Amino acid sequence: MFETDAEIDELQSRFDRTLRTANAHMKSIVNPRHTLTARQVVTYLQGTKHVVFATVDEDEPRASPLDAIFIHGRFTMSTGRGATKIRHLIANSACSAVHMDADRIAVVANGHVEWIGRDHPDHDSIHAVWTDTYASDPYTWGDVVFFRLNPVTMWAYSADPSQFPESS
Repeated sequence: MFETDAEIDELQSRFDRTLRTANAHMKSIVNPRHTLTARQVVTYLQGTKHVVFATVDEDEPRASPLDAIFIHGRFTMSTGRGATKIRHLIANSACSAVHMDADRIAVVANGHVEWIGRDHPDHDSIHAVWTDTYASDPYTWGDVVFFRLNPVTMWAYSADPSQFPESS
C-alpha cells in the first residue's frame, strides 16, 4: 500500500463528495450497505489491477483494457505512445477508469489525465513501482508513456463490503 493517512482521508472525502452529489438512482444502488471505505479500496487495489480505461474525442468514445497500479490514491497506467487513447488524451484530457469483478467490487474514477514524463517529480517512484511489479523496466517494452488519472469523482461498490478488510 502506497497511500499515506492524508491520502486515504482525501480519497474518502472524494468518495463521500461523489455520493452526496449522485442522482437518486445511483444512491439507491451505491448506498451505505454497499459502499467501501477508502481504506478497504486501497487495501484491495494492491498490485496490478485491470481497468477499462475510457477516453473520448470529437467523434467517439473509446474504451480499452489496461493494467493499472493504484499509487497514492490514483490509478497509474502505461501504454504505447502510438495508441489511439493517447491521441484522444492529448486532444481532451477527460478520462475514466473502472475496475470491476461482477457484483463483488467496482471502483470507478472519472477525471483527467496527468502525464508522468521522465521529468515529472513522481516519475522515479512510479517507474520503480512498475519495474518492481513486473520485474522488468517498462521502457524496455517499447515507446511507453506513463500517466495517471486525477479523479474529479470516484466511488466504490460491493454487494458484500465485509469481504474487503481495511488492512492486509
